[in-house]
Amino acid sequence: GRCPDGYFPIGGGSAGWEGCAPMGGDEDEGPASAEPQWQSRWGAVAVTNGAFGYSHSWPSERKAIKEALKQCKNDAGGATCHVRLTYHDQCVALAWGDGGNTAASAVNQAKAEQMALSSCSQETANCKIYYSGCSYPERTD
Repeated sequence: GRCPDGYFPIGGGSAGWEGCAPMGGDEDEGPASAEPQWQSRWGAVAVTNGAFGYSHSWPSERKAIKEALKQCKNDAGGATCHVRLTYHDQCVALAWGDGGNTAASAVNQAKAEQMALSSCSQETANCKIYYSGCSYPERTD
């Protein structure tokens, strides 16, 4: 449930982190069953005073950042934005409250939202999720 097809959850529990790892094949299956090929997908969140931009499912961090900054600048009427968070092969959430914003990434959208709200609530009041989304790896074969 928490990972894309072909991946399984790792970490969690007392490890303090969670992630996804590709499923291994059965060595007895022989060369006819090649492992699926996956390519990471990137996303980014950019912010400025009261405005934000985001991107998801880009093949590189650079492209994800460029798109998020472009959206933020458009939303902010041309103001300068800065990158709040980049992420790949997982989900992100942006929470905003009276005194600012926080962003968090996690293995799934619900966890990212919970982490962003929790972090925001420690800093300021009236926090709400303004954006959440995922950039899971894509199968390339």
